[in-house]
Amino acid sequence: MKRLYIERVDLNKADDEYPMTVRIVLQMKDHVDGLLLEEAVAAAQTRYPYLCVKLGVERDADGSEHYVYHDNPRPWKVTGSRQPVCLCSEEANEHLMAFSWWDDCVALDFFHALIDGIAAYRILRTLLYEYCRRRYDSELDPAGVWVAGDIIDEAEWTDPATLPRPTSIHPQQLPERPKVINLATDAIVPLADKKEVVQIRISEEQMMKRVRACGATPTSFLSLLLARAIARLHPESAPLTPTVIVAVDLRKALGTTAAHHSQVGGLFLPLGQDMQQADFETQVAAFRRLIADQTYPDNLQDYFWQTQDRMERVEQLPTLEARYQASAPINQLCLQYASCVFSYVGKARLGAAEQYVREMRTETDSAYMIVVEVSAAAGVFSISFMQRFATDVYLDTFLDELHQQGLTYEIPDRHPLQIAPIADYRNAKQK
Repeated sequence: MKRLYIERVDLNKADDEYPMTVRIVLQMKDHVDGLLLEEAVAAAQTRYPYLCVKLGVERDADGSEHYVYHDNPRPWKVTGSRQPVCLCSEEANEHLMAFSWWDDCVALDFFHALIDGIAAYRILRTLLYEYCRRRYDSELDPAGVWVAGDIIDEAEWTDPATLPRPTSIHPQQLPERPKVINLATDAIVPLADKKEVVQIRISEEQMMKRVRACGATPTSFLSLLLARAIARLHPESAPLTPTVIVAVDLRKALGTTAAHHSQVGGLFLPLGQDMQQADFETQVAAFRRLIADQTYPDNLQDYFWQTQDRMERVEQLPTLEARYQASAPINQLCLQYASCVFSYVGKARLGAAEQYVREMRTETDSAYMIVVEVSAAAGVFSISFMQRFATDVYLDTFLDELHQQGLTYEIPDRHPLQIAPIADYRNAKQK
C-alpha cells in the first residue's frame, strides 16, 4: 500500500464530465497484429512494476479517508476496439491505464493522476520496441528505450511531493495577468453539446523550417497562432485579452526527471492589444520572453509547492466527497485565467521502431472550449484541435494563420472526442 500525495491534484477533481484521462494513438504503417501487441504489452508491463496498481481508500483512526495505491498483479488490459474501456474498473482489470487497437492504430488510455505525457511517451517507446521486434526485426536496436531487464532506479517511483522542500525559493515577480476572453461565455458562435476533434497534419520539415526562420520554438509559434486567431475574431475585446495556457513539464526544476508522476504546470501567454499591432517576429519574441520568465526554476518550484500546500489544506476535509466538492469548481474557475489550452510534450523520439510508425496523435478534454494537443513523430506534426463550437469559425481562423505562415496542412480525420471514462472510485468499496 502506498499513500498518495502528488496524485491528489487530479484525484480530487476528476469526474464524469472531466475524467482527467488522455488518449495517445500511434498510427502504424501496417495493420496491427493483436496477438503480438498483447505479447508486447505484457513485456512492457514488466518494465514498469510501479505502474501496476489499483486505487484504494484507507481510513485513519479518526475516520478521515485517504487515497492509496495497492499492488495490482493483473495484466494491463488490451482490447481490439476503438472504444476505450472504463479505467479503474473491472473492465480495465482495475488498472489506471489500458491499451486498445483497431485497423492500423494502437492507443494508450491513461488517468492523469497516474502519469503525464512525458511518462506516457516512455511507456509507448517500450511498447513499440517490444511490438516491432516481434513483428519486424528481432534485432531491433533498443537505444533510447527503457526495456525489460533494466535496473529500475528508485527515482522512477519516488513522489516529488514527498521530497524535502527547498529551504529557500525566490521566484521572480511576474506582471499581473490581464482579464481574458472566456470562450465559454464570449464566443462569437453558439457552443455545441460536445467536443469534436479535428486532426491537422503538417510535415515536420516544413514546420521546423518556418519555426526556425522566425526565431521561435514549436510551442511559442503554435500558441501564438492560436492567440492571433482568437484576437482576429474578437477585435473589440479590450481590455479582455486572448490568452493561451501552455502546459509545462516541472521535472527539471524539481530535479525529478525520472519520476513517472504527473508533473505539469501552466504558463499564461496573453496577446495584449498593443502586441496585436506588432509584426509577427516581435510577437514571437514577446511570447518567448513570457515563456522564459515563467519557466524560471524558482517560479516553477514555487508553483509546485503552493499547489501541494493547497492539497494539504483540502486534505483536512475528512471525506473524499468533501474534497471533490471543494476541488471540482477548479474545472470551471480555470476559464477565468485563459481562453484555451495548448500542450506539446516534444518530439516523441520513438527510437529504431519509429520507422514503422505513420504518425502519433493525442486527445484529451478540459473545460476550455478549445484544447490543442500537438504530437511530433515519424516526420509529422499532428495537431489535435478539439473544439466545442457549432461552426468552424475558430478552427478556420487558426488554419488561416497556418496558411499565412506558408504552411501546407492536411485534415485526415475529424470525429467526436472519445476518451476513456473513469470509474466512480470515490464511492467504490473499501479494499
